[in-house]
Amino acid sequence: MTKRKQLIEEILHCFHVIRNIIKVKAASLGHQNHITHSQWFVLTMIEHFKKTNIKDIAEAMEMSSSAATQLVDVLVQSGYVTRQEDPKDRRSVQLELSPKGEEHIAASKEKRIAEMAGLFDALSDSELEEFLQLHKKITSSFLDKKS
Repeated sequence: MTKRKQLIEEILHCFHVIRNIIKVKAASLGHQNHITHSQWFVLTMIEHFKKTNIKDIAEAMEMSSSAATQLVDVLVQSGYVTRQEDPKDRRSVQLELSPKGEEHIAASKEKRIAEMAGLFDALSDSELEEFLQLHKKITSSFLDKKS
């Protein structure tokens, strides 16, 4: 096995370990807030785009529109998301975060950052900056290839 291939194998193993740690920690935070991973994804998607619709959520999550509607319905009933009629097209409904949803996202992000910070305690501030830059470089390269 070449040195590069061996290094990549070790990196993939580390990614797997970190992913599992994050998954367990995120799941416990989600249960504390009664929000599933899928619901969290929808909330953060709406936060990022400010307004979105069921079709966009369904495509991003690779699910049917009816499944996405059911997912969003729970968030609307919980008061995290509101539906607004699109003034340009009355058939289209835009989804927005409610004030409760915005507060929930902000509080959850703080909890998640605090919970995950321990993962990076092994790195100095300069190593953490380098780690971030390397991850951005990989991500950017991957996204450029998809376009």
